[in-house]
Amino acid sequence: MGRKTLLLSLIVLSVIMCIPLVATQDVDEVTAWVDKPKYILGDRGTLFVAFYNNRDVAVAVKNITLVYMSWRAFAGGAWIGNETRTYDVPVSGKNMHLFGDITFSVPTDGRGMNTAVQITIGTDHGFESGSAYITVYENSPYMDRIISLLTLLVALMVVSAIILTAAILIASRTAQVVRIKKEEQQ
Repeated sequence: MGRKTLLLSLIVLSVIMCIPLVATQDVDEVTAWVDKPKYILGDRGTLFVAFYNNRDVAVAVKNITLVYMSWRAFAGGAWIGNETRTYDVPVSGKNMHLFGDITFSVPTDGRGMNTAVQITIGTDHGFESGSAYITVYENSPYMDRIISLLTLLVALMVVSAIILTAAILIASRTAQVVRIKKEEQQ
């Protein structure tokens, strides 16, 4: 009887432990993206945040907090690199709202680097979060032009070397012909 009791208790325990996996909770979804794949220092960009209300009831979006992780600093007596925008946007059940009015500027100082953006949306039913990533050029956006100019410079140097070599050969042959003629005249 001990084995049957042990087996039955293991089955009941397994079922109880699996219940949280089966039960689903309505979770709102936050998706974010930027308007360009890469930015340069001082560039302005737009962050698009899509909020999907997965619930059957309406939700009111009260605020959006953005934290640009690598751009945070204490400058001018205030913290910069994060902001909270206040809204009062109702989003009906099983519906989506796009926030496309969020703009940012890439810092021109030492903080101007790639950064993750933590997004927290405050609703009347709690908080939902998401993230985005902003990529900043690590080198000059004019590097392609510089490489083209350097390639052109190398090509001009090769052509100049060929012309200089030809001029030296012609000058040496002319000098040799003049010397031979002088020897014949003597």
